[in-house]
Amino acid sequence: MKAVQEALRDIGIPVYAGVWRATSVDQNPPLQYVVYSSTTTEASHQDDHVTSFRSYVYMNLWSDIDPTEMADVIREAMYNHGFSILQESDKGYNQPAYDTATRQYTVQWTWVLYQEKSYAADD
Repeated sequence: MKAVQEALRDIGIPVYAGVWRATSVDQNPPLQYVVYSSTTTEASHQDDHVTSFRSYVYMNLWSDIDPTEMADVIREAMYNHGFSILQESDKGYNQPAYDTATRQYTVQWTWVLYQEKSYAADD
């Protein structure tokens, strides 16, 4: 989703649509990175035309280090581009969640973006 890439372009860590994939050059994931996917639904109609959409963005921050500061940076960037949080979870108890399988911390969000769309009525 272009809106997510635009919102996060200056956060200082890589952002990937879908998943991070190892390459021949980079066999290990970055120190911190974001992955996301999205779903868009019709939000409103007028005169048999869609007039707005609601996009849900499912985002994970993966981090080898404490993700607290980067989570703040991501929140600010997403808010500044019109997104709202539907939910945020680190699934930790008084600290960020640690995934023993990946040996990384993770923060998960579901973001929502409301977009109005105008269509000309049929003549």
